[in-house]
Amino acid sequence: MKNILILIIHFSFCSVYSQTDSILLKNYEKKILEINQLRNDLQTEKQNYSAIILAFRVDSLAKQNTIEDLQNVIKKLRDEVISEKGKVADLNKNKIKAERDNLQLKVDTLNRLVSNKNLIISDKENQIANEKANTKTTSEKSKNDGKQEALSSIAKNYTNQSYDEIIKSSTKESVARDMKLMANNPDAILILNDLKIYFNAQVIISNKFDETNNTLALTQLNQINQQSNLLNSLKENIEFYKNFNSALRETIGKIINKDNKLASGAPEIQKLKFEEINVLLTEYMYNYYDYIKYPYLTDVVLEILKRKKVNADAPLSDLLLKL
Repeated sequence: MKNILILIIHFSFCSVYSQTDSILLKNYEKKILEINQLRNDLQTEKQNYSAIILAFRVDSLAKQNTIEDLQNVIKKLRDEVISEKGKVADLNKNKIKAERDNLQLKVDTLNRLVSNKNLIISDKENQIANEKANTKTTSEKSKNDGKQEALSSIAKNYTNQSYDEIIKSSTKESVARDMKLMANNPDAILILNDLKIYFNAQVIISNKFDETNNTLALTQLNQINQQSNLLNSLKENIEFYKNFNSALRETIGKIINKDNKLASGAPEIQKLKFEEINVLLTEYMYNYYDYIKYPYLTDVVLEILKRKKVNADAPLSDLLLKL
């Protein structure tokens, strides 16, 4: 029994050891496989690295060759540039000398031509001076004769016509011009001075009424010793300018009073009011003045009609300031 027990224990221990050895063997084999795999991977990496190093060396060698080729090309180009610069310098030296000689030849030729032209010009100038000297006296005589003839003709226009004809053929500007031309002709100057007074007075009724200017103009017109219907008509217009101006002020005042009393609104009332205003203006023009003789007053009347035709209530107070 004891022996059997020993055998069982021994068998058990042997079985245990056998199982342990099997596990260890498997682990060992696994490690061997791993080590072999690592060796293979390392070998592959070494091969890849060697290939990279080889490619790098090949590429570096190619680039080095390219750099050397480029350096050789640059050196060659620099040598060519230096050579070309030398050629250009030599050409410039020869060209400049040739051009200088050519230009000097042209300058000498031109100097000779200029000298000849100057001689011709001098000769022509002498001829011209002689011609001027010969014709100066004749020209001045003809000019003076022509001027005297023209002045005589102008003087006749003022001394051989009626005063009304002279007024019709003259203007304020022509009188100012001819007074300078007739400075040495007393008869013409006398008439021109009267014309100057006439045209200055004519402006009076074309401007706003001014009693001082009106009185002065009338006084000067009365000093003109000429027989003239136009002169008499102008004196009459200026004499009555004050009355016609005052009458227009009164008429505008009547229209303003009508505006204050009658405020129109409807078209029928506007039309009626405008007709009443038109009657007042017509009465003024009929009783007091000929609109052709008083252009300044006529402009005021036309402005009244223009405003009131559009709007019968249009204000007119500002027009009183114009009279």
